Amino acid sequence: MPAIAELLAEERLRWKQNDAAWSDPVDALQDFVGGGKGLRPRFCYWGHAAVSHRGADDLVVRAGAALELLHAFALIHDDLMDASSMRRGRPALHRVVSETHRERRWSGDPTRYGEATAMLTGDLAFGLSCRLAAELPPATREVWNALISTLTAGQFLDLNGAARRDRSVATARTVAGLKSGHYTVTGPMALGAAVAGRELPHRLVRYGDLVGEAFQLRDDLLGVFGDDAQLGKPVGDDLREGKPTLLLAEARAVATPDQLRMLDLAGRPDLDAADIRALTRLLDTCGARARVERRIDTDLRQAHELLTEQPLAPAARAGLRQLADGAGRRTA
Repeated sequence: MPAIAELLAEERLRWKQNDAAWSDPVDALQDFVGGGKGLRPRFCYWGHAAVSHRGADDLVVRAGAALELLHAFALIHDDLMDASSMRRGRPALHRVVSETHRERRWSGDPTRYGEATAMLTGDLAFGLSCRLAAELPPATREVWNALISTLTAGQFLDLNGAARRDRSVATARTVAGLKSGHYTVTGPMALGAAVAGRELPHRLVRYGDLVGEAFQLRDDLLGVFGDDAQLGKPVGDDLREGKPTLLLAEARAVATPDQLRMLDLAGRPDLDAADIRALTRLLDTCGARARVERRIDTDLRQAHELLTEQPLAPAARAGLRQLADGAGRRTA
């Protein structure tokens, strides 16, 4: 994204002006932001188009860039919190930096250095995203602040739900709504609308919530039944972490006593490949996978109906329909 490249070039120059001999976090962030799906900027674009009936202008582009940097911050820190080994088909950022430390035989602990540098890179992404957001019209402030709040709350509840072994449907749907419903879809659309000085219509808010839930539920399914190569990260990690997903909640709702004992294995970091396979089979055979698939289908059908009811330009309706299907039916 040219707006991000320009911003990072300016930041690199600031570091040099401050006599910083190295700017590794800036370089790492430049590399990191180039490999994503760009879903949030696209929802932002169509949120703007839906209320303004105009194409993208410079402010919408900058809003999209702010969202991409905010997402980079979230992913980098998420990988640190989860001790993830892969992201987007490559080693996670903290692993890349640690390996560089080892190869160059620098002093100190490579693991700690990698984690600390990744944390600073994530902090830099957050700071730059807020710098861009501060240049947007005043009407966007409340939307931007809500994005940060829901992102942080959703991430914490995901972490806390795993620690407390909370497998309830209510917690799973709350996490899905905060982490994806608002942060991935509704919030970016509302930001695009706010750039145009408008509020997102109620039907499109509901559309965003439904598509966001479908996105998260698909993410949960891919985290168990997906393919490592396509997904770009190890399948099964969500089971080792015991994340509070609707998939696990649905399984517990219909499981037999023997199956419940098997499901209690979720959340153990020492699960081996055989344990993961057994849990995966159980989540399929007990019907939880099918129930989540039906929920995704229902969410997307209702989202499409809302687009039909909302007066939209044909291009905006088609764009939002395509994004909804891409978010809820993706394979990676």
